[in-house]
Amino acid sequence: MSEVIGPGGVPIKSMGPSKDITHAIQIWKGAPKIGKTSTAAALGTVSKKYGLGLDPFMMLFEPGSGGVTINATSEKCPLCKGTGGAGKKKCKECGGVGTVRHILSGLDEIEKWFEWATTTDYNPIIIDTGDAMFQAVMDGVCVKLDIPSPHAAGDHGIAWSVIFDTMRGYISTLVSAGKGVIIIMHVSMQERRVKGGGIIQTAVFNISGKSRTFLASLANQILHFDVVPDPDSKDGSDKNIIVAAPTAGVEAGDQWGLFPAELDRGNSPEEAAEAILECFGYLESERK
Repeated sequence: MSEVIGPGGVPIKSMGPSKDITHAIQIWKGAPKIGKTSTAAALGTVSKKYGLGLDPFMMLFEPGSGGVTINATSEKCPLCKGTGGAGKKKCKECGGVGTVRHILSGLDEIEKWFEWATTTDYNPIIIDTGDAMFQAVMDGVCVKLDIPSPHAAGDHGIAWSVIFDTMRGYISTLVSAGKGVIIIMHVSMQERRVKGGGIIQTAVFNISGKSRTFLASLANQILHFDVVPDPDSKDGSDKNIIVAAPTAGVEAGDQWGLFPAELDRGNSPEEAAEAILECFGYLESERK
């Protein structure tokens, strides 16, 4: 077949898959305090340790990252006004760095930070958390439309459509810029009736409506962080795992086929980050 030229004179070539964490769209979900945010932060620590070139950045929508070292949405320290302190005395509020974590709210502010992220070398971009972002977008849309809530708008679903369009726009801004995106989520339990009349509960990520359908379809991986009994443990301790394959009780999946059905994430955020990066081929696996 002769060479095909597309619009603007671009030659059309067959392109292989790009199964890299810097291009992946991932949903990390699990119970609160199970290690999602600390593992995301550890991606940067592990990258520096091995010289992998990853530089994650967190979009903060809730104050759950205080226990980790991160690059994240920030503001000048209100106590020292950004100076870090005076002389040998470091500011107690910011530890002398002059900035503190900033929780995003308001549509204009969210848009500003997402647009800014596309101009930087940070990758992947981590949203902490997706459900808090959804709530912030919902609140912002309600202010914009001057309604108390989309539930009580009485507008035949227009408010919900605006919420979906806004969420999709922010995420698509990052994706279109070639950024990898990790969306940290809490879980909710969804009941499903099965053959024979029984009911099972499935742990799903906690966003509803068209926004949920959009994110589930967009994600290359949906990874479920869990703790299960360890049958090989001699002291009765549990096992920290990531579930990457769907089961009757867990929403999960790996479109690229990089992860095992159950991944041992070790006993620390750094071990978990290393296990994930092994799956993406950044590190050689030493696991048996």
